[in-house]
Amino acid sequence: MKKKTLAVLLAISCSLSMAACGASGAEDAETLSRADEAREELESEFSEEEPEEEAPEEEVKEEPDEEEPEEVKEEPEDDEKEIKKTTSMPSDLSDDLYDFQISIDGTVYQFPMWYSDFEALGWEYDGDNTQVLSSNQYTVAETWTKDGFEVYTELANLSMNSVPFSESMVAGIDLDKFYLEDCDWEILLPGGIQYGVSDADDIKEAYGEPSRDYDSDLYYMMSYELDYYREVVFYVYKEEGVLLQVEMENLVELEGADNSIDETVPEIVEAYKAPKSLGDDFYAYTAQLEGVVYSLPCPVSVLLENGFTIDTAKSDSEIGAGGNGWVDLRYNNQTLHTMVKNYADYATIVENCFVVSMESSVNGPKFDLMFPGDIKVGDSEDAVKKATADFNCEVDASDSGYTYYEVSDPDGSVLDRYTIIVKDGSVCTMEIENSEEPEY
Repeated sequence: MKKKTLAVLLAISCSLSMAACGASGAEDAETLSRADEAREELESEFSEEEPEEEAPEEEVKEEPDEEEPEEVKEEPEDDEKEIKKTTSMPSDLSDDLYDFQISIDGTVYQFPMWYSDFEALGWEYDGDNTQVLSSNQYTVAETWTKDGFEVYTELANLSMNSVPFSESMVAGIDLDKFYLEDCDWEILLPGGIQYGVSDADDIKEAYGEPSRDYDSDLYYMMSYELDYYREVVFYVYKEEGVLLQVEMENLVELEGADNSIDETVPEIVEAYKAPKSLGDDFYAYTAQLEGVVYSLPCPVSVLLENGFTIDTAKSDSEIGAGGNGWVDLRYNNQTLHTMVKNYADYATIVENCFVVSMESSVNGPKFDLMFPGDIKVGDSEDAVKKATADFNCEVDASDSGYTYYEVSDPDGSVLDRYTIIVKDGSVCTMEIENSEEPEY
């Protein structure tokens, strides 16, 4: 009898629900009123039954309580995985990390790229873009802004001629969480790696083990290197657990770079004047080589006029604007292997460049080389001490028996100096180097 009563109650409840769905207006109210009366009558009858027979009602209540927690926990986890794996990748973004591409806010960037192309994408350079880059020169941490956010780039000139920043290459980019906070750009890399979403395991799964890595308290750094100055570096920050900094660098020359050579003799070469005498002043950077006094740096062409020849098989023939190269100069069966520098703002032949160093040694090359104070190979150590006494001279004795006397102008670079090496009380090697651009 109790089971039958419960069944009737459930049936009336179902009818009530159907009536509520199908009726409208005044008919709804009348139908609901009759249903309420029937329900009250049955509930009154049911409440008079003995309490020990209430087990079926408890079973009905327990079933939904057991199912409800599983539905609440599982669905959000599935949704999170779905979002992470279904990011739409741009069709023109390469799958190869070493193509050095990155998608920023829907635009794919290919590095290196010309300054003008980068600027055309809405970036504003925060600096003086009339500054000049010499041949094979680059800068780092140049600031650009867009939409109120900052990134750093690397500007480079790999051509033979000097160019202003505005005509250089953007050879790399640095996206840093400290400057992109609250930025909603979608930043994607080959292989489905996403800034602000991917973690270290995702990066390794996409690209394999890094070329080198570093684990600090703040972040885990992974560097993927193709060659010198060609790499992509990822920083996964410990607190957030995801990728929040990317450094991309690809220092290779773009097509269209100006590599023309101008053989016009630079004005600075024509302005060179040889000193009248060797003198005693070490700060003048003068030296006498094979009977001729030179002031360093001195033009290659001047040494050629004084009997030296170029070993073309072992020398650079052309030097980029503001760049360095090497030349082998032959004289009396001896070879002066020396660095040369081009002070012109255009690429030119090696004859128009400047020799910045000379040397002579008992072990070769055995040139007739003399320094201020008439110091030469074979002179006594006392003579060296006397000649350098009034100048900025550092003395260093090695365990192998050599004593090094290094004389440099305290107002100049420490790399520009005379070096006199003494062994067993006499001079065995002499070197002079000065690369500071001369002023005439």
